[in-house]
Amino acid sequence: MNQSTDAAHPSLLFDSLEDNILHTLALISRARRTLYILSHQLDPLVYNRDDVVNAVSRFARRARDSQVRILIRDTSDLLERGHQLARLHQRLPSKVHLRKLTIEPNNQQMGFIAADRELLVYKSDDTQAAGVANFRAAQEVKTLADEYQRLWQHAVPEPGLQILHL
Repeated sequence: MNQSTDAAHPSLLFDSLEDNILHTLALISRARRTLYILSHQLDPLVYNRDDVVNAVSRFARRARDSQVRILIRDTSDLLERGHQLARLHQRLPSKVHLRKLTIEPNNQQMGFIAADRELLVYKSDDTQAAGVANFRAAQEVKTLADEYQRLWQHAVPEPGLQILHL
């Protein structure tokens, strides 16, 4: 893991799965109100782990206005094999929202987890381990949050994850 020398924007470059997980956990633990995830397949090596799912669950339950929003491009693997975040969405549907993309983001390869107004773990290619973590990335998070909002408005719930309440 390398650290940027720009004190105004302290970015931590990473190139391993372990660092990706550590930065993701650190971001979730610092989040206070909103958590946004954009992922091609909700990478099971990062997001289908007990520690990450437990951290998301704690975040979602921490405050009445806490919200988790997850956008996924391809839900086929998630539906076939199952996923702990999908089950968390089913258990806490008013706090953990999961939708399938219907339009593409400007950068079709990217994946990220962002929180509040400045916390970010970003990968320009969501299929790779390499990326950047920046916990003072206000401008980047604003730009990504604006695009995320546009994508969210067009996204649809995944029918295979809906639970029929009787």
